[in-house]
Amino acid sequence: MTAQKTIPALLFGLFCCLLTSCASPPTSRLPQAILFQAHQSASASTPGPPAFLIKDPGQPYNAIGMPDVREGADQKTEVYVDPDKPALFFETQEFTTPKGTYKNQIYRIHFEQVPFALDKLHLTAGKNTGLLIIYTVDNKGQLLLVTTAHTCGCFLAFFPTRALPAASFPADWPAKSQWVYGYSLPSLLPSPLANNSDTIVFTLESETHRISDVAIRDLAVLQKNYSATEMAIFSMHSLYQLPFKGRTESFFEMEGARQGYVRDNTKILERLFISWWAFDLHVGEDKAYGSADTSQTVLYTSLKFWDREASDLKNFPRFLSYWGWKL
Repeated sequence: MTAQKTIPALLFGLFCCLLTSCASPPTSRLPQAILFQAHQSASASTPGPPAFLIKDPGQPYNAIGMPDVREGADQKTEVYVDPDKPALFFETQEFTTPKGTYKNQIYRIHFEQVPFALDKLHLTAGKNTGLLIIYTVDNKGQLLLVTTAHTCGCFLAFFPTRALPAASFPADWPAKSQWVYGYSLPSLLPSPLANNSDTIVFTLESETHRISDVAIRDLAVLQKNYSATEMAIFSMHSLYQLPFKGRTESFFEMEGARQGYVRDNTKILERLFISWWAFDLHVGEDKAYGSADTSQTVLYTSLKFWDREASDLKNFPRFLSYWGWKL
């Protein structure tokens, strides 16, 4: 085989290995984990904030942290995520479709990094990575749909509840479970809040922070079985006002080609293996999301470059329609 053929073949083989490393099936036994929880006032029907079971909590990169600012070695400021300060960011948004008006309860968490090393070849490796959890409720406060995605737009997943009419589901939606990039996850959640301590719990994998399980659990029972850490709740807008030396700085780039992206967040492996066929130099980089975001950055959830606008999470009604949901 010539060098011209060998190099592409090696790159393709490595790419497949990287995909396998970040999409391996979950183990049947839950390893040591810690519970991250938050308390927020909620109505009798509207769901409270999500909780997270974090695997291998002894590693700082697995802890849900607080975005912060520090001075780098070159005297310039840089953003990072402090794993010793658990934080959950929140806001609500209303949207309207021909069928009605809905409200999104949007939650955002961040991690120090998805680590990279010779024994940790994760395609999504990079600093300041994050995860979005979106609860869509109707005008009665009933939870209809849970949408999750990493803040780069990748690993998108949907979890409808029994309160959502069957006519609103995409065609051929699986009845029991769905396969989401290497993990078997429930395709339908029971209607939550059977009692006041019920909450939706997301199990997150070590290193990649991938969702490997979703369930509605009694938080009081979980607190007996796991060591619990409290997340402070902040407004989504506070990500633009991180205090530093008597002033504030944004967690996101505010101008230039990377406006709307998380600072200090380059994804080298995704740029190497995906950017050239996805036609996006910044593929996989984490982005702003919420009412304070005025950038034109598209938070696309499909790698089909011709469908970027249609799959943009920032236009939620169009995004839902693109993925087959009929709310």
